[in-house]
Amino acid sequence: MKMKALTLAVLFSSSISMHTISQAADTSLAIEQMAEIILELEARPDQDAQMTLDDISKDSSSTDNERLLASTIKNMDRKIRPDDKPQLMKVWLSPAASETERELAKILLRFDDAPADSVKDTLSHWAE
Repeated sequence: MKMKALTLAVLFSSSISMHTISQAADTSLAIEQMAEIILELEARPDQDAQMTLDDISKDSSSTDNERLLASTIKNMDRKIRPDDKPQLMKVWLSPAASETERELAKILLRFDDAPADSVKDTLSHWAE
């Protein structure tokens, strides 16, 4: 009986792990695209970037946080609009957000004309 309970526990924990891994795989493309856009950002996202961000913000496979982050980047004009800051704070403080989503929200909250030199390495790593 103990062996059966242990087997069920292992199966249950591995299915939870696989779900987390598959969620991470789903979010990586959107995060990668947003990181590339932020690295190349000059005042406002260009037309191609706007289209990509629009796709992310409307894609049903994107998480709510990814859609919010994409919409925030799309609305940028040298920095984050004051109306978007409370939403970014929710992502940054959300226990349900992935670490990457929280980090991207933090980067956007500190964004002023261009990404800070200290975060360019992180963005470059995500964009790879």
